[in-house]
Amino acid sequence: MPAETFTADQKQSLLRDGYVIVRGAAPPEQVARARDRIQAALPKDERRLLVPAGLATHEDTVGLLNDTCLADILRNEMGPYPPIVSAQVAVTPPYDDLDGAPAPHVDGSWSGKIPTDPDEIDLATTRPKDAARYFGPDDDVRGTNDGQLWLDPDRTISIGSYTALVGVALNDQTEPGNGQFGVLKGMHEAVEAVFRRQRDAGSVIGPEGLGWPRIKISASGRPYMNGLPDAVREAAHCAAEQAPPIAGWPWRWVTPVLLDAGDAVIALHSCPHTPTPNLGPNPRMNVYFRVRRLREGNPHEGTRRLGHGVSDHPDRGYFGQFLDYPPDYDPWATSVAKLCDHWSEWDGMRELVASG
Repeated sequence: MPAETFTADQKQSLLRDGYVIVRGAAPPEQVARARDRIQAALPKDERRLLVPAGLATHEDTVGLLNDTCLADILRNEMGPYPPIVSAQVAVTPPYDDLDGAPAPHVDGSWSGKIPTDPDEIDLATTRPKDAARYFGPDDDVRGTNDGQLWLDPDRTISIGSYTALVGVALNDQTEPGNGQFGVLKGMHEAVEAVFRRQRDAGSVIGPEGLGWPRIKISASGRPYMNGLPDAVREAAHCAAEQAPPIAGWPWRWVTPVLLDAGDAVIALHSCPHTPTPNLGPNPRMNVYFRVRRLREGNPHEGTRRLGHGVSDHPDRGYFGQFLDYPPDYDPWATSVAKLCDHWSEWDGMRELVASG
């Protein structure tokens, strides 16, 4: 019978690494049903395997969390959460290098088209000099990750957040190079520390805030969207120097999460992650859920328009709409507090966190 809680070792892993693996989380028949449905919906003659949007809400997809031990584990270790109504179906084609090396990031930031000429970037603001062209005349253009540049009306928060990212593998990803979900192992505390420094300095929380340029210039002179605070990237590279190499894996600072079909990974929002190249012959199939612990006092908990399960910005509607909140509930202050204390959203981890 599947476990309904973490083992002591799993709790230690989550505390130390920022993520934990749950083996055999989804039974084989459920995995096969979801995989077959996704496989049947994939285009046969396109290089990019775009999954039809309807699969995100199909019962065979959301059931990978709702109808497995993962639902009980999250309730017992994290706490109550609103119903999961949608998911991200992520398929990486075979022999796809994803245009180069993995690019770890913290979820919730805007991403989209930016200038290719470094002279078009204002290095003081880390924004395009002609910002309206890329962000809209009032910073109102949505990014490719469905995010917004600003989460709150006062533009003090530039990153959305949730509690746990849950990923379920639908095929064999036990050999490095098969499109694994990759993490910056142990960097969750460094991310939390950045949020605290930004808050304490009265800075924007997230990109464009203290120590987190929104756009950077690569060594080759090309601007790129910067998914990580500078301090976290530096810490991750320093840690990588001490980590043993993995055969066939050239990106030492990124840890591939090796999963078999039916295995799941549960990672903190603050644990930077990334897709990685699929150098094998088969499409990589994962289904991801972004779960936020229930927030008492929030009148929109459980509202379908939040897209709970797929959205990384649930203080706003999934399509970016601002929501009305009562005077006694401040969604922005609440989210900043959680970003600065991620263990406060994990009921089952409090004793272990307090002890050490």
